[in-house]
Amino acid sequence: MKPIWVPLEKRLGRRRCAGFMFMGRVNGINLYKHGITRTYLNLDDDGNCFVYRGNWRYVPADFSAELVKLEACLKQQGETLESTYDDEYIARKVDALHEAGIPLLQVKIEPEEVKVH
Repeated sequence: MKPIWVPLEKRLGRRRCAGFMFMGRVNGINLYKHGITRTYLNLDDDGNCFVYRGNWRYVPADFSAELVKLEACLKQQGETLESTYDDEYIARKVDALHEAGIPLLQVKIEPEEVKVH
């Protein structure tokens, strides 16, 4: 699936989307997961915000309120919406967990080409 960034970029500006991953689309709603907070902003193509309520049900939500929650979580971690979730960030996180004595199991999956006849 090709990522659809326009709704998120219109709401936040491109620089403030640095930590998000496009996770897919459900019933016309684009799912954006923040790599650092592991929380979602769910926006339709017009930028209307939704929250997940279980059983594949999304209900309208106040974008400003959801953004405040996300920014508060980032602030607790010393980050902002401009913080990039990339290999460098992940390496710093792994190092910090190791220094704190928290064991971490990482599984790396290498894609494999499969031919079906």
